[in-house]
Amino acid sequence: MSIWSVLDIEPTDDLSIIKRAYARKLKTTRPDQDPEGYQRLREAFEQAKTIPNVRSLNAAQDRAFTELSKPEYSAPVSQQQILNQVYEIVTLLLADATAGFERLYTCLSEGPLENIHAREMFNHFLAEELGKREGVTRSVLINVAAMMGWKIENFRPEGISVDQLWAIYTQTENTEASQYWDSLVNESEKSMQEHERFQLLSVEGKKLPFMARLIPGYVGLLRKTVEEISTYHPVLLERVNPQLLKTLSGLRLALDWSTAFFIVFWGMVIAIGIRHDEHPLRDVSIIISVLLICTWGKSELKRNFRHSQNVVAIFETLLSLLIFAVFAKIFSGLYGQLHFMYDDPGRGPALFGMLAAFVLFLIWAICPRYWRWYNLISNSLTAFVTFPWQQAKKSGVIWRIVICALMLFLYSWLVTWAVA
Repeated sequence: MSIWSVLDIEPTDDLSIIKRAYARKLKTTRPDQDPEGYQRLREAFEQAKTIPNVRSLNAAQDRAFTELSKPEYSAPVSQQQILNQVYEIVTLLLADATAGFERLYTCLSEGPLENIHAREMFNHFLAEELGKREGVTRSVLINVAAMMGWKIENFRPEGISVDQLWAIYTQTENTEASQYWDSLVNESEKSMQEHERFQLLSVEGKKLPFMARLIPGYVGLLRKTVEEISTYHPVLLERVNPQLLKTLSGLRLALDWSTAFFIVFWGMVIAIGIRHDEHPLRDVSIIISVLLICTWGKSELKRNFRHSQNVVAIFETLLSLLIFAVFAKIFSGLYGQLHFMYDDPGRGPALFGMLAAFVLFLIWAICPRYWRWYNLISNSLTAFVTFPWQQAKKSGVIWRIVICALMLFLYSWLVTWAVA
């Protein structure tokens, strides 16, 4: 894309036309909304001014301007004049970023700031003013730094002191925090549940009702909001209800959507799978125990012993051996129904060994690389148990209904076959 197409004009050496085109495009290319487009526009404007004819015309205009304005700027510019300019520019930046950037560019390229001493004072006062004013955004800081030549991405910033940069960063964080809190306020006006959640978050001393823990995802959203505030906007922690922080820190059991789906799905699978079972209480207890150990038990153990991997490895090894024994028992029951194989007593264990080796090899071939030999079986069962929820999270209502119905039929048939 050529510089003239970016400026939306025909090639010209008339500086006034280039400036008018640049000002016109600035009205629709805001640096806080389209920083990449704004950068392209700035580069096109600077390149257009460097064309030889335009450069000479620019110099001629500058000489004419200097001659005309010589009496006005014959005396050194005062500190108060620079302060007034800085205040005007910062106020304009916070009210209308595009107009503020235009005013800053004009101020830097024309007038008394061509004096080195005046430029240094302007640079200092601008940094100080940005560090004191509320509402400074990160995009404003980035664009002002680019125009002023501040190297703020370095460990040791250039063109601006560390204290000044820190003060500006503090203002940008406060601005982002205020915008985030305002978004929470707007969300609270959409429904009664959102309003009640915001009340729990912001009203000091308000307690979390017990029934709220049984609403799927309710506590999860509260916890997510508190984590976002703690991580990205810690200045807002003083606005958060201390009672809620205390409750969430000690809360272990709360219903979320994955748990609700898990209870409903596996409840239906067990109810369908054991409808003809001769020992329903025993088999239901075994199935529920295996499900809880493979999901909640493993996650809790890893959380409590995250600094002791040996304990986790021993638990996963024992769990894998237990699962292997259960499948051996199921296979022995299946083999007992194959009457034509009774003539060879050693055929059953050999067949089970070959089948187990083949299945383990398949799992090892497709499993993630961070799985270890001792948790291969337990992780496989965990993935099998949680697979329905992973599919139910995918987009598309029709897909969810169809896949859940198919998995309900398949899993219930497997349970019926296993307990038989």
